[in-house]
Amino acid sequence: MPVKETPVNKTPVHGVTPPAPDTYIDTYIDTYIVSDVHLGNRHCQRENFLRFIDQLPDSARLVLNGDIVDEPDDPLSAEDEQIVDRLVEESHRRPVVWVYGNHDETVAIQDSGKIQFVERWAIDDRLLVMHGDEHDGVMPRHGLFKKIFKSLHRYRVALGFADVHVADYAKRWGFLYRVLTEHVADKALRLAAKEGFGAITCGHTHAPVDLTVDGRRYLNTGCWTESPAYYVGVSPDRIEHHPFPDEPPQDPMH
Repeated sequence: MPVKETPVNKTPVHGVTPPAPDTYIDTYIDTYIVSDVHLGNRHCQRENFLRFIDQLPDSARLVLNGDIVDEPDDPLSAEDEQIVDRLVEESHRRPVVWVYGNHDETVAIQDSGKIQFVERWAIDDRLLVMHGDEHDGVMPRHGLFKKIFKSLHRYRVALGFADVHVADYAKRWGFLYRVLTEHVADKALRLAAKEGFGAITCGHTHAPVDLTVDGRRYLNTGCWTESPAYYVGVSPDRIEHHPFPDEPPQDPMH
């Protein structure tokens, strides 16, 4: 399947989503897209992410759509370093594309193998892949609010409230969080329409979404700091949006 890092303006081809399996990865998919793993963050579900990589078909492409590392300037634990090393190893077995996000835009891996680092990525005119911070006109304008909000979250955790990722806590502020997610989705869809793509997938908001507006599709892959994690799968005739199960499938014979 031809791959382009710059868009082409042709007639969009719209994908269809069949009923989603929730216990395995489909082997007919040839491109898998994930985002917001946040290696280095204590809420990162690294074991589940490794299990996801282990299940990828041998010939499948892996697209890492931003914020794979939480804070590039902070040292990673040995466990997180092993996952980075695994991604490098995978790049010698399969195409691995790393789309920069707002957290990992300065990431530097000493030996990055054959990982391809890009600002955005596309599959023909079917699907545009961008992290999504480019479409966020809300949070960058409210830096003081973000600092206060994070401080409030840390204070709650210190008092004994649930220790969840700050984005998970933000979802409890329903109206404000909905404004952010809808804002990013709207701007992403506008860009996809302008550049002639049938669909666009983002991360950034940590909110898994699959919606179609005026025949054009927006998908968000959520994150790997909450359950369940999501991925987008692309095959020659489909674009799919699936959750990845937290636990391995059980043997039906036991």
